[in-house]
Amino acid sequence: MQTQEKQRLHEFIATLNEQQKKSVLSESKILQILAGPGSGKTRVLTCRVAYLVIEKGISPKNIVVVTFTNKAANEMRERLVKLIGEMRTKQLLIGTFHKICCRLLRRHAQVVNLQPDFTIADNNTSEDIINNIRKDKSMDGVISDFTRRDMKAGAIFGLISKAKSEGISAKDYAKMNATNFKRRDISILYLEYEAQLRKLNLVDFDNLLMKCCELLKKKPNVLDTVKCILIDEYQDTNIIQYDLIKLMMQQVNEKSVTIVGDPDQSIFGWRSAEPKNFGKMAEEFKGTEAINMEQNYRSTTTILDAALHVIKQDPDRVEKSLFTDNPRGIPISIISVQDHLKQAEFVASEIRKVVTYSKGLIQYKDIAILMRMNYISNDLETAFRNHKIPYVVIGGDRFFNRMEVKDIISYLDFIYNPSNVLSFQRIINVPKRGIGAVTLKKILEMNESQPTHLLETLRSIVNSKSSGFGPSIISKLKTFVNVCEEARSMIEDKQEVADILRHIVDSIHYQDYLKNNFFTDHEARWANVGELLNIARERPELTETNDDFLNNDDLLLSEESDHIDDVDMTLTIEEVEQEHVEPIEVFADEGVVSTDPVADFLEFCSLCSNQKEQEEAEGGKVTIATIHASKGLEWPCVFIVTCVDGVIPHTKADANEEGRLLYVGMTRSKFLLYCVTPRFRQNFGDFEASVRSRFLDNMDKSLYVTKTPEWDNDVRTMLATTIGRPIPPPDSSLSTKNKGLKAKQEENNHSYSQPVYSDIRFGINGNKVDLSSLGGFSSAMTLVDSQLSSTQNFNSKKKTAAPANSQPIMSLFHMNKTTAPKRERLSPMIKDPPNNQKKAKKEENEDDALLACLKEEEEGDFF
Repeated sequence: MQTQEKQRLHEFIATLNEQQKKSVLSESKILQILAGPGSGKTRVLTCRVAYLVIEKGISPKNIVVVTFTNKAANEMRERLVKLIGEMRTKQLLIGTFHKICCRLLRRHAQVVNLQPDFTIADNNTSEDIINNIRKDKSMDGVISDFTRRDMKAGAIFGLISKAKSEGISAKDYAKMNATNFKRRDISILYLEYEAQLRKLNLVDFDNLLMKCCELLKKKPNVLDTVKCILIDEYQDTNIIQYDLIKLMMQQVNEKSVTIVGDPDQSIFGWRSAEPKNFGKMAEEFKGTEAINMEQNYRSTTTILDAALHVIKQDPDRVEKSLFTDNPRGIPISIISVQDHLKQAEFVASEIRKVVTYSKGLIQYKDIAILMRMNYISNDLETAFRNHKIPYVVIGGDRFFNRMEVKDIISYLDFIYNPSNVLSFQRIINVPKRGIGAVTLKKILEMNESQPTHLLETLRSIVNSKSSGFGPSIISKLKTFVNVCEEARSMIEDKQEVADILRHIVDSIHYQDYLKNNFFTDHEARWANVGELLNIARERPELTETNDDFLNNDDLLLSEESDHIDDVDMTLTIEEVEQEHVEPIEVFADEGVVSTDPVADFLEFCSLCSNQKEQEEAEGGKVTIATIHASKGLEWPCVFIVTCVDGVIPHTKADANEEGRLLYVGMTRSKFLLYCVTPRFRQNFGDFEASVRSRFLDNMDKSLYVTKTPEWDNDVRTMLATTIGRPIPPPDSSLSTKNKGLKAKQEENNHSYSQPVYSDIRFGINGNKVDLSSLGGFSSAMTLVDSQLSSTQNFNSKKKTAAPANSQPIMSLFHMNKTTAPKRERLSPMIKDPPNNQKKAKKEENEDDALLACLKEEEEGDFF
């Protein structure tokens, strides 16, 4: 049996390259394996474990393997079963830092003043404890009213958790912040929180690490039986985890410690991860051997060279390279599109094209769309529904299911339909108003006893001198009622949905609420609110998309209602009236189903939020994910979207880490890589000029093209070789290289032609396009794009001067009804405001520059 295992191991080792073999067979006591992306680090790590067990005779019971995620631990177990068998694999201690620390603490609990039967507090439990502490009467006068009532428990817990990840105890935190007014309350709560954990016999996730460090300091022989420690994803370790590793290494002494990672892929700085831990380890432990695994088995040479161009911009980076024996491949595509809507449409169309022209080599499951921020996924999801492309979102909820999005939608829903008690219950304490359960129950009971809707009940409470509520409650309810009534008046005045939402967001100070209550991700949440306003600004297109979605999927509202939790959100005006609601009048004729903007918008949001999961189609689903969530994964085809400054690199993030993040995203691709850069993006309903990510600047021109990839039999052969799939039979009909410019242009424009509207005028100020000057039209750049595709203004093959009678800032557009028959209804919205005519001369030079830019990109509707 042992002979067979050794033979199997030797055969496996024989398949490794020289650096991989060196890593597996190293005799170094302290070994750093610097494994670049796609270099086979998991393969090497599992092989080294098998080598230690089979060749070195080390019992699996004496080996500890630390992984960053449970998924990675499970994958390693599956691989090890094939090498050392199921029984010995079970004897290994494999798991995350938290799991291994928990195991050690259970055995030695009393050393660190724990009971062996302690239980683990998850984040929700921790937040509940914090809430109970600050509401206790003992906190009166000890912490501020803001901390007690307004600051969310999650934000407080986030600050405590960050301190723990940096190894700062409650006592040390209190000393450090003794004179810091803003942090003084947190230090008090931190101390009380720790006391409550002890009282309840609980340990939170951070304390598992801190207590384990304490254990290793107090009891130096805890790891006496451990002979080998192997640690994966070392670049993701934070300060407390590094301290833990250092203590483990000190206890292992002359035994073996192997760490595997890549400082170029350190992207979790917001978790206090520290890429410099590699250098610290080498400095603190003399004799550390470092082996660079630089051969990539995943990507083409072109993709690697393009990714290296990005990562080499980090001035603090330790120089190392990547190479591959894979084919050189085709250039990456850096695609410039006009805005976020064009981006989504381009991606959807190109996915269809890739699936077709790859002749089965690439299916939906082989494609990933990666982004820096979650909110970007919304436009993609809409486009994929329209194009009937199956997809799955990983690393986050669907857009309309996100908390901050549901908050604002619930405000609008209650204002529009004041009988919706569920929406009222959700928003009454967003932001915190101190309306407790007893008060809320009393309000709802009063409402049930009256024939009017809930907003009218609230109005009577705040206007009554004998309502039975205290002055503080009445004052807070009055503020809430005022917000609702002002927004309701805006609805009655038929103002834009986006303006109504903006009024709500500003009136309740929602950005401040997010800052105060979501310590780690308030910017991302605020960006999601901004995206919701963008959607509302584009409401006509989305209403049409809603219809297409229902038709394309053969769904009826009656069929879908069984799957909708809050069916009230999709009620018609007639149905609302039957429930004694006073609807806002939109149509004079009775019996007409409402199609007013607010009703349409709420219905769209409801359907998107509650849509059924698409059935698993042949070829699987396209993956939509953040770049962070894509770590460790790979696909033959990858789109990285919104590659613009301000997004990646993010304005408030560490630039070097942002470069590493883009590097990680690029190296997820095996063969096809697209970096898509909108020239304009929306920020809370306003257009802003975008600049391509600085990381892509000055790239060698041999590494990229600014158009979509060409396809022919040679490209398919190269693709099949790279991804390890059978080469398909030649097919000359699936070639783009034989097509003329006109045919390619028609193919690109097929699904994206937009109507061109009359008498449109707008100016470019270098930063922002003011939507108010467009009479409410949602996408200024769509108009420019449409003019480019119109033969009335440009010859598609030749660069010609603008007609003599053309206006300098691109007015006098003409609708091309054949390209977009569904959009004629939008034309009345487009006007040429008189005040804009005064700006024409001032903006002439800027618009001339815009024309020059656009003329260079006239080959396609997207570009």
